[in-house]
Amino acid sequence: MLKSIFIRLGLNALTLYLVIYMMPDIRYTGGLKFFLVAGLILTILNMFLKPLLKILAFPFLVVTAGLFMAFVNAFLLWILTFMLHATFPDVSLVIPTKGSYLIAGLLFGLLNWVLNTIFRK
Repeated sequence: MLKSIFIRLGLNALTLYLVIYMMPDIRYTGGLKFFLVAGLILTILNMFLKPLLKILAFPFLVVTAGLFMAFVNAFLLWILTFMLHATFPDVSLVIPTKGSYLIAGLLFGLLNWVLNTIFRK
C-alpha cells in the first residue's frame, strides 16, 4: 500500500509538471520542493476528496459523459493553490484565470489517466 501511495505521488507530480510545461501562463515557485509538496497534496486530495466530489457530481458526470471531471479537477487544482499559499510561503502555484483552471483540469485528468494506465500495470 505504501508503494502505491509513492507511485501516486510521483505520477501526480509528473502530471503537474507536464501540465505546467504545456501551459506557459501557469507559474510556480519552489523548484523540486514544489513538485514534492504539490504531488503529496494532490495525492491526499485525490484519495479523500475526489471520491466525494465524484459522488456529488454524479448527475453532471452522467449528463456530460464524464466531461464534468474537468471541473472537478479544476476545483482540486484551486484547492491546491489555496493550500500551497496558506501553508508554504516558499512554494506557490499561480493559475491566472478560471479558463486556465478549466484547461489545466482537463489536461490534468487526461495526462493522469494516461500515466496511470502506463505505469500502474
